[in-house]
Amino acid sequence: MAFTLLAAVGATVAVAIYTILSGLRKNIAKARKTGLVYLVVPISPINIAWQLTFWLWVPLIKLLPRSLWKKWLFVMIPEWAYSTGQTHFDRLRTESFIVVSPTNLIMYTQSAEVIHHITQRREAFPKDIAKYDILDMFGKNVLTTEGALWRIHRKVTSASFNEKNAAHTFAEAINQTRGMLDMWFGDPDGERTGTTKTIRSLEHDTMTWALNIIGYVGFGLRLLWPGQTLPKDIDPKLAKYGSLDAPLGHSLTFADSVALTLERIVAIMVFPEVLLRILPFKFAKEAYTAKRNYVQYMNEFLNDKIEETQSGQLRTEGMDIMGQLVQSKYNSSAKDNNSELADSDIVGNAFIMIVAGHETTANTLHFALVELANNPATQRRLQRDVDALFGGSDPSTWDYEKVINPLLASHVGATVNETLRLMPPVTGIPKVVIPDADQPVTIDGQTHVLPAGLAITLLAVCVHRNPRWWPTRPSETSGKGNDMDDFLPERWYRSRDVKLGQKEEATAAVVVEDKADYGGFQGSDVSASLYRPVRGSYLPFSDGPRSCLGRRIAMVEMGAVLAVIFQRYSIELAVDEWASDEQVETMGPEEKRRLYRRAQEKSRETIRQADSVLTLKLHGGRYVPVSYESYRKTDLELAIDEHLSEQASRYQLDSRFQDYFKSRARAGGSPVKKEGLATLDLKPARRRAARVVEEIAAAVEPDEEEDDEDESTSLTTQTAHAAQAASDALARTPGRAMALASRLQLPATPAEVAQAVDRSALAVRTRVASLYRDSGFGEATQQTRAWLSTVHSVVSAIALFELYRLRQEVLPDRYAFTVPAVRALGTPDYPVYLPDMFALVTAGFWGPTLTWALTSVLLPSLAGYFFNLSLGAAQAQSVGVSASGGRVVRRGGPVAYVVDPVMFSIVKAVVTYVVYAQGVTFWGLISLESVSRINSALYSGWRGVLVGTAVSGLTAVYDAVLRK
Repeated sequence: MAFTLLAAVGATVAVAIYTILSGLRKNIAKARKTGLVYLVVPISPINIAWQLTFWLWVPLIKLLPRSLWKKWLFVMIPEWAYSTGQTHFDRLRTESFIVVSPTNLIMYTQSAEVIHHITQRREAFPKDIAKYDILDMFGKNVLTTEGALWRIHRKVTSASFNEKNAAHTFAEAINQTRGMLDMWFGDPDGERTGTTKTIRSLEHDTMTWALNIIGYVGFGLRLLWPGQTLPKDIDPKLAKYGSLDAPLGHSLTFADSVALTLERIVAIMVFPEVLLRILPFKFAKEAYTAKRNYVQYMNEFLNDKIEETQSGQLRTEGMDIMGQLVQSKYNSSAKDNNSELADSDIVGNAFIMIVAGHETTANTLHFALVELANNPATQRRLQRDVDALFGGSDPSTWDYEKVINPLLASHVGATVNETLRLMPPVTGIPKVVIPDADQPVTIDGQTHVLPAGLAITLLAVCVHRNPRWWPTRPSETSGKGNDMDDFLPERWYRSRDVKLGQKEEATAAVVVEDKADYGGFQGSDVSASLYRPVRGSYLPFSDGPRSCLGRRIAMVEMGAVLAVIFQRYSIELAVDEWASDEQVETMGPEEKRRLYRRAQEKSRETIRQADSVLTLKLHGGRYVPVSYESYRKTDLELAIDEHLSEQASRYQLDSRFQDYFKSRARAGGSPVKKEGLATLDLKPARRRAARVVEEIAAAVEPDEEEDDEDESTSLTTQTAHAAQAASDALARTPGRAMALASRLQLPATPAEVAQAVDRSALAVRTRVASLYRDSGFGEATQQTRAWLSTVHSVVSAIALFELYRLRQEVLPDRYAFTVPAVRALGTPDYPVYLPDMFALVTAGFWGPTLTWALTSVLLPSLAGYFFNLSLGAAQAQSVGVSASGGRVVRRGGPVAYVVDPVMFSIVKAVVTYVVYAQGVTFWGLISLESVSRINSALYSGWRGVLVGTAVSGLTAVYDAVLRK
């Protein structure tokens, strides 16, 4: 029997090895035929199992000699293109390469020529919809289909994306931006509604902003900001979708169901709904609740739209995506009735439209605001363009047709373009060669034949930073030979003559663009007044027939929100992690500059850690804090103007301020005050005391200058760039004869010596304190202390002690080798013992280990999850009933543990006593031999375990008493 089993295992292993080697050999031969550079890897980087567990294997692979993995391991890490940029393309000296694995071939390219060729030949290079099958969970949609079925979905969904609805979106974006500003800054008269000076929820707030817009414009749903109320005349059918409280039959509001569905999208996509329902984990419970609520909402919304369509109550305002989809099937009078579109397809398209119109725009806005806070000089230039376009006019009066093209051609549009260049929502666009035939592509004048079925990833994030396809300059920030990694909206005003070689020019005419009308906006993604990248080198919305339907609306939304925010406000990075407001006030100019640079470095490092699930964004609780209790832009200019006027003798001889003082002389006063008064509402506003110019200058990088082509002599920009030098400059006065006494160098007085010593001592103390803060030791100590001061740390420590004792029994140490004596140090021979890893394949290891895990971890955890006393106490404390029958919410109640430690300890004690003391085997499921080995391994056997459960239980009770 044993021989048969071993023979079967051996045969299976042999077949697997043969399959792997033969598949690898065939794929290597195909890669060689293409003539492209190729890398060989042991497993496909797009394998789902690898992508879910790569974090476990990559550190183990790196333990091997570097020569074995240094050439290919990078491509096995998801989002390698965003994190490494041009590094590996430069090393491989190519713009396109193939990754060969035993199961498939993948081509990665950052060549604009190849990308343009592929995106325009839709029939030969269709979208790799196999990678999007998982997004069919709510129904087929325009993103997950191809061929004739895609044409049906595209035709129906594209009807809503037109210039009329773009104007409607522009107005709603202004409205929602005002709601977001009211939450951040307070009302227009300066009353602040917030309770903190720092925004740590910028990403969450931009998500809410985008969801509110797509909810209203796309579906007619009025979603609210905290503190807002629904209009009294709203349709009762729509009221439940916008309510801030979950309506009857739902456990979440509509907005929360959408947000939580996107947050838990990986769990929803990977795990079946039945499994999510029974798994005793918080993420599974949230994913199940979010999905059920969202599906229920969308089905109710679908039924409402079907009823409206059949009764002839058609909506005339806004895009009404769901209404358009329903009419395509249920409106019998429609010219193009598509009975092939199922109800699930309607819900599936609605989901994709919410994701595409919500998460992508929100993430881009989030990154744009952070980058503007990182680059104050760019922010000032954007504000000047907004001033020139709108002055102090009310945003609700802005005329879309008159302002949208100038707005997108200004620094606002350049900022949006630059954000999309550096951080495109989708970093890699999947394509595939049709399985029927090989396909030729021309690269640098040479023809390469790509094998049928080849997977292709168009690396948008890399081609956006490829200096071959963009005009570049040396970087002033990093010192690199090009500035493609720098956030510089000014690059969109640079020369349009791209330096193409003869090969590129010769092959540019080879690609025949697909001119068929697939619906949606047909114009360029970039304003005609800005730099127009080579086709294929800029594709934040993809390119060709499968380009994003909502790209025009997205640009309109982002242009509107930036104009509204920066018409009256500025944004800066928060520095309260390192210094309080009081400490900042006492700092000198150089200290403030160093402090802000520190915030900039951390902000940029945080952005570099962005990752993709559906779109590129920050995950894992990462965020960039920004300060909102800042100067309004006009207040800033007036403060600088007042400072310059008071220090005229100090600055008027500086050449950088000549234009300002000349204009002041001509105007007979301050040009800034006159301009500001002409454009500002003359309402009294509460403002903080003005900062000095040195503090304002601290928000500007000294080396961040305006583009050479911009000849503007703005007061704000001049002052910011000159502040460092001006603050230390000496007033130049005519030379005069000095008395002999004034030329003598007199010895320092005792008071001066004492002051010098005090200054030196203070500088040393400040430096030591700064080094201590920079080390992060204090923060790490506090975090460690906070974790160790919890009930779970006590429970974990007891379990780890038991596991340590058990390991010595089931995985004993064996002699491995001897470290020889070192005569020079006088050390003796030292024998080294290591765990006997061969025990892992024996029943002697798994029997006791699984028995202990079942009795000491699994059963107590399940009981503590379902019989959760802390959860019941927290719910009873947080929600009660008032005397009038209303709902009362109390704050500061007990904490609800995911696994209740009291119940965990009780069940563990009971199970331990029954199994280890009484010898109950539960119908033979538990081996008495395993029980005996565990009793002999643990300290004092089952009695020691009971002592541990008593300690953890009393600790949990004590913690509960303290909290109450």
